[in-house]
Amino acid sequence: MKKTLASGLLAITVLSSAITFSAVAAGPTGGASNVPISFDGAAPTQSITSFILNDTTWVSIRDFAEAMGSATVTWSPSTAIVAAPNLTITATVGEQYIIANGRYLHVPDGCLLLDGSVMVPIRALAKAYDAAVTWIPTTKTVLVTTGSGAIAPASVFYNDNDVYWLSRIINAEARGESLAGKIAVGNVVLNRVASPQYPNTVREVIFDKAHGVQFTPAYSGAIYNTPSEESIVAAKIALDGGNTAGRSLFFANTAKCWAAKVRPYEMTIGNHFFFA
Repeated sequence: MKKTLASGLLAITVLSSAITFSAVAAGPTGGASNVPISFDGAAPTQSITSFILNDTTWVSIRDFAEAMGSATVTWSPSTAIVAAPNLTITATVGEQYIIANGRYLHVPDGCLLLDGSVMVPIRALAKAYDAAVTWIPTTKTVLVTTGSGAIAPASVFYNDNDVYWLSRIINAEARGESLAGKIAVGNVVLNRVASPQYPNTVREVIFDKAHGVQFTPAYSGAIYNTPSEESIVAAKIALDGGNTAGRSLFFANTAKCWAAKVRPYEMTIGNHFFFA
């Protein structure tokens, strides 16, 4: 459902759930102040619509794309599409990700709409352009350091085997959960892959039985069910660094599980409790 949220300083239209506002700077006309942004140390030749929300700098996708150089930006209802050399970006209002060269980059609060402009966190856009972002606290400015100009495409970045198994365990364990809850299950698997205590591939972690069955769906057969589109998206977001579960290595659908007695509690997302 479409909603308009007003902070008194800034009105933003979203197509998802309500968002908590914090640290939004007011401009001289009551709108959001533009955060100073420099590119490779030089100020852009045009103004970039931007604001700070939840300690994150958000920018107009059109303004940022134009500042980065040759790009064509088209707009269809609720969606902005950027076409630049070797790069295509799609950002849809309300979606908790942008798609860059087929890769899913996490936008936890969802893409926003401000005065007809699609707004996206600057770090997500910079990643799409293979650029780096540095926040300068002393001057409250953002420094963008350009890179190759385009993120590596999905066909190169994603391992098909990892997407296959991760999306299936997410679907089996969290098909009724929100996107954030689905990503969190993927994070648990990937945190284990990164830990020396567990196997070092997605499939091996899912089927690990070193200390008993770790993921019941791997042995009940539910792992082989065709995953939902959102489960596949969640897997790709997690593989691209999106994280909603922090350092969690365990999750359960009850707070009275064995992990609650011996592992640090991290968070609760939907019906799952997560532990590190």
